[in-house]
Amino acid sequence: MMDRLISLVAAAMAVDGRIVARSARRNAIVAVVLFFLFLAAFVSGVAALAIYLAEKFGPLGAALTIAIASLALALFVLAYAIMMNRMERRRFRAAKYATEDMLQSLAGLVPTMINQKPITGMASIAALAFVLMRAYQKKK
Repeated sequence: MMDRLISLVAAAMAVDGRIVARSARRNAIVAVVLFFLFLAAFVSGVAALAIYLAEKFGPLGAALTIAIASLALALFVLAYAIMMNRMERRRFRAAKYATEDMLQSLAGLVPTMINQKPITGMASIAALAFVLMRAYQKKK
């Protein structure tokens, strides 16, 4: 149990906020550029499809075919997003309950640790307080 607590504290202290912020900024810029490139490719593809279908079905038939295909694709993406949100909510709930159970078991272990090894018990309380303080400061 103590090894897991130490590794959790070490992982929380090892995260460098500047590296994470720089990586997030870079990923955001790449995402925006990719969004516009994919949008341009999509618009060009739809225009080419409209021209091709206009030769086969006429302008109205081409517009209706593209509209129906776009609606079907939008409904598919919406269903996928709803399904993924439900799965994420379930995972979040399970992680929340697991974290609560871990903290409750840790809180029950602290008095025993203080009685058996006072220095280790106080060090673990200090480490836990430090981790909780950093987590609280990051929320602000």
